[in-house]
Amino acid sequence: MASRRFRILVVYKKDAYQQYLQEQRDPHLNWLLSQHHPDVLDLQRAHAVHEEALESVVHTLRQLPVEFDLAYRADLKVTKRYHLVVSVGGDGTLLQAARSVLKTPILGVNSDPARSEAVFCAATHQTFPRLCGQALEGRLPELRLYRLALWLNGKPLRPLALNDVLVVHDDPATMSRYRLRIGKREETQKSSGLWVSTAAGSSSAVLAAGGRRVPWGAKRFQYRPRELYVGRLSHGRLTGGVLAPNVHVHVTWLMRRGAAFIDGPHVKIPLRFADQLEIRLSLREPLRLLKNQTTPRLRERLFGVFRSQGLHAVRV
Repeated sequence: MASRRFRILVVYKKDAYQQYLQEQRDPHLNWLLSQHHPDVLDLQRAHAVHEEALESVVHTLRQLPVEFDLAYRADLKVTKRYHLVVSVGGDGTLLQAARSVLKTPILGVNSDPARSEAVFCAATHQTFPRLCGQALEGRLPELRLYRLALWLNGKPLRPLALNDVLVVHDDPATMSRYRLRIGKREETQKSSGLWVSTAAGSSSAVLAAGGRRVPWGAKRFQYRPRELYVGRLSHGRLTGGVLAPNVHVHVTWLMRRGAAFIDGPHVKIPLRFADQLEIRLSLREPLRLLKNQTTPRLRERLFGVFRSQGLHAVRV
């Protein structure tokens, strides 16, 4: 173990049972609990599993010569330098932690592998002691994930998007109308919204909308209109594709209300008629995601990248 003292930030989630039954005391959910409704009982079981995982991570850190802080993900404000960020939850928790992380490596802990896919998380609470030790010794591989930068009417926005951006009307039942420009090609579209995804986000929503899976470490991004309308006056040609980093996506919003959602529902950028939104790949501030040690062949299968494309050894 390295001799210097490390500072670690632990970012955790509050599960649905804790938020809605214990803290908010939702009357409907509490009534269902009193009736032993199986789905609410499952929320209770999931809460116990998550709490056990979080307590195990904290216990491990208390046995190490490190300083650490705990932060609930919704209240996260990073005000000092850390050597390592640990997220405890699933991919949603890691995405929220990533908004405040620019240069610090991040290690994800899947707190409930039976219920959470958590593709970004390398550890469980059982493997965390070993992987945390390897991270502090600089022996975990690091995958650099490139993010999306946004400009609204010429002004840069924060945070960067690690997964994707959804440009859409406020009402999910209302068709979205916008003018889309990719490079020199431009057309007006009507659809259920527009996905713009990083390589890391290519295995989630954009893939379900018909997009392509892109190696996580690739310096590429993609766009994909969802449910693009085609009619007598609408002949969509910009139907989606993988883009080089020097290509920008320009959207002119043509409705009275709309929004750009960054990495899910929690960050919402309001859009008004004629607003100009520009989305491009940022190569300056990739997320330093720590992954579990694997054989070179399996690592290539998982990420589809070679060392020259973003897989590095990291020393925190």
